[in-house]
Amino acid sequence: MKIKFLLSAIVVLFLATTVNAQQTLKIGHVNIQELVQKHPLMDSIQTIIEQEAKDMQEIYEEMISEHEAAIQKFEAESEGYSDFVKETRQNDILEQSQKIQTYNQTAQQQLQNRNMELIQPVYKQINQEISNLAGAQNFTYVLDVSAGNVAYISPESKDLTPLVLEAIKGK
Repeated sequence: MKIKFLLSAIVVLFLATTVNAQQTLKIGHVNIQELVQKHPLMDSIQTIIEQEAKDMQEIYEEMISEHEAAIQKFEAESEGYSDFVKETRQNDILEQSQKIQTYNQTAQQQLQNRNMELIQPVYKQINQEISNLAGAQNFTYVLDVSAGNVAYISPESKDLTPLVLEAIKGK
């Protein structure tokens, strides 16, 4: 009898603690992708990236033009070359082609790195504003719905996206 009473008391205490914990849990959600897209700095970041991509594309196209001209010159003049000169010019053209490929790969990587460098402060500010807002309004959790890992959002979950966006634009 004593054991049943003790077990019952433990179960009641456990259930009371669980119910109490559920009552104090406050969950909100944001859409980080939307916040990034609507961030005031994104237009200028996009302009910078587009200009740098355009500059890199112009250099790439110039390299291609020079390469094509070298091929045409070789084809036009190769009949008068000795075997040694032909081989040397062919190697030069091949080396030029490899430089173009390397430049293209390097340029793409540099553009990605530059984009990350420019967008990092945007993410930092968004995360800071989410932390500030969540702390001020006593949220236990704030989920990112744009990450695709949220299977269900309760109507009781508050969408903090507009509030975070307002805070970002206010600064």
